[in-house]
Amino acid sequence: MRHLFMRRDTLDDLPPLPSLPDGYVMRDYIPEDLNPLSELMRAAFDDSQWTSDKLRRVLVDADDVKRIIIIECAGVPAATASARLMPEQHPNSGYVHWVAVAPAHRGKRLGYIVTLACLYAFRDFGCKDAVLETDDHRLAAIRIYHELGFVPEDRHPTHAERWAIVIANLMASANL
Repeated sequence: MRHLFMRRDTLDDLPPLPSLPDGYVMRDYIPEDLNPLSELMRAAFDDSQWTSDKLRRVLVDADDVKRIIIIECAGVPAATASARLMPEQHPNSGYVHWVAVAPAHRGKRLGYIVTLACLYAFRDFGCKDAVLETDDHRLAAIRIYHELGFVPEDRHPTHAERWAIVIANLMASANL
């Protein structure tokens, strides 16, 4: 199944970065994060395939990943997002990549903050806009992306119908 695609068409009007909750610090990835970050990814995505080797291959050593942003609590990664540049596929765009929040730290706006930090990084890199791909079931993430100005973009014949279902699910969950 193809991922859903979203775009934020400008980086000129980013909202200010909010303060982190008490006890949280934002910083860039360091080599000591390899194992704890792979644990965060396993927990956030419920995916036992997120080993240290996969993290190294997909993020740490990937030539197109220009920055890995971490929000930590008590010295342990609680949230992350990576800033990826893929000029052949997305010229002048930053690609928000692998946004994750550990289950124990959800509900604190960490996903919003770390995604917004990526947008600021893209602006610093000279990007004009930002794109991302997501899955239909990631409603909390899609809500954050929408709040940050991302809009759906149909890239596949199935996308319009899938977006309609996602939007209906978002509206239903907001009315609970």
